[in-house]
Amino acid sequence: MEMKNKIISHEYQIAATDVLDVIKHLPEDTTNKIPQKLISFFESVSIESYKPEIDYSKGLDKIELKEKSKALLAMVYRNYICSNEERENFDKILFENEQKYQEELRGKYNPDKIFENNAENLVRENSDNVQLVEYKEKWYQKLINKILKFLKK
Repeated sequence: MEMKNKIISHEYQIAATDVLDVIKHLPEDTTNKIPQKLISFFESVSIESYKPEIDYSKGLDKIELKEKSKALLAMVYRNYICSNEERENFDKILFENEQKYQEELRGKYNPDKIFENNAENLVRENSDNVQLVEYKEKWYQKLINKILKFLKK
C-alpha cells in the first residue's frame, strides 16, 4: 500500500479522495454498479487527512471540482454507471470536445504558418535594423597609412 501512494501523484490522491466522497453521496443502486475493487483502489490511494469541500446542494452537474477529479469521475461514469445509449452520447461529446481542442491547438500552433511568420519577422527585423555607419579613421592610423603609401612608391 505504501508503494502505491508513492507512485501516484499528490493531485491524483486528492482526486481519488474527491471521487470517493462523491461516490459516498450517490444512491446505493448507482454505487453498486461500481466495482468494489475500484472503490478499494481509490480508498488505498486517497489522503485521509484531506477533506473535500463539495457542496452537494448544487447538484452533481454544477459541483466545482479539480480537473483530475472531473476526469476520474468521467471515467467512472462512462465505464460503470451509464447505460449503452448514455455511453454513446458521452463518447460523442468527448469526441466533439477533443476535435474543438485540436482545432484550437492547430490555430495557435499551426505548423504550416510557423515558418512563414518567422520569415516575415526576420525580413522586417533586418530591414528595420539596417543603418549606415560612417567609418572615421583615427589620426595615428592616417599617419601610418601615409607613411606606408610613401614607402611603397
